Amino acid sequence: MHPALARTVVGLLAAAAVAGGSAAEATVYRDVDAALYWVPTLALAAGALLAPFLPWVGLVAAAATFPLQALAAPDHPGVGGIALITMLVLVAQGGRRLPLRVSGPGAAVVAVGGATGSMLSGAPWFELIFFGATMGGAWALGWLLRRESRRSTELARLADELAAERERSTRLALVEERSRISRELHDAVAHSVSVMTLQVGVVRRRLERGEPDAPEVTALRAVEDLGRGSVDELRRVVGVLREDPDDDVLVPAPSLHHLEDLVERLARAGLAVDVRVDGEPGRLPPTTDTSAHRIVAEALTNVLRHAGTDHAEVRVGWEGARVVVEVLDEGVGGAPGDGGHGLLNLRERALLAGGTLEAGPRPDGGFRVRVVLPLATSAAVAS
Repeated sequence: MHPALARTVVGLLAAAAVAGGSAAEATVYRDVDAALYWVPTLALAAGALLAPFLPWVGLVAAAATFPLQALAAPDHPGVGGIALITMLVLVAQGGRRLPLRVSGPGAAVVAVGGATGSMLSGAPWFELIFFGATMGGAWALGWLLRRESRRSTELARLADELAAERERSTRLALVEERSRISRELHDAVAHSVSVMTLQVGVVRRRLERGEPDAPEVTALRAVEDLGRGSVDELRRVVGVLREDPDDDVLVPAPSLHHLEDLVERLARAGLAVDVRVDGEPGRLPPTTDTSAHRIVAEALTNVLRHAGTDHAEVRVGWEGARVVVEVLDEGVGGAPGDGGHGLLNLRERALLAGGTLEAGPRPDGGFRVRVVLPLATSAAVAS
């Protein structure tokens, strides 16, 4: 239902209930002429009708009810319970929907008006305390509802901002990890192209000894020149992509076949790592080999930082056309920190290398990271 239509329906139903209830109360329960109730009843009914749209009108109607009754029937004891309940609801509605500077004074005026009207009809001064307590309580309830509604809206806004910030942080983590992978890919490609260029040069020089002017020699020389130019271009790209321009591009890329340096560094940091290799080692593509080493290094770093243990195990299983790497610990079993980006980066590396990664607590305690990566088509044993 449209909000305006819903408010209209609520106002009409409230006005009808107030008018009918007050008339019935006057004639049935209080044995009073209903005509004496017309003026205050119409004021309350109008307030109930318009309060969903104009809350201040409800406060005005509530404040005028008892004085109008005192003027219309000075000898009558006052309006009934239906009117009093309606006044409480209108004051609470004003406290919920109007600013404090309006609803607070409005509730005070309603309390004073009710007490004044009652005392004009012969009630004792105690009516001031009664109306002050009841109208004050109704206003406080409405004000609390208003405050909680505003807090809920603010919390919802903050939750949306937090979700957006988390999404941005996740995207930045992925971009950073992909940039790191790109740098390693360029390193590997530059190395491969360099080797190809050297091999082409060897073949060219051998052919030149027999037939210096052969077309093959010219073609190989062109390939060699193109290879050197490509290597130079790749070196420049690598230099742009590197976070630290002083990094030595000639340092061998990390390899799953050589985990000794990593184990030694972690041992100096206080983490003892046992490495177990099963099966005949195969040849991984350079980028996949580097990714596997990075995954192991990141997983062991997470153990050192978050697992609360000084021991971990790395299992490398060469299984035909794939290699399975597991990093196990017996620590607290929690996921890596850094907002969950550690596991996100590991999965990104495994995915880009054509593999899969699983991570989670172990049944008997601790944490496990398991990655499966495809081997190269060649089954040659890595040196």
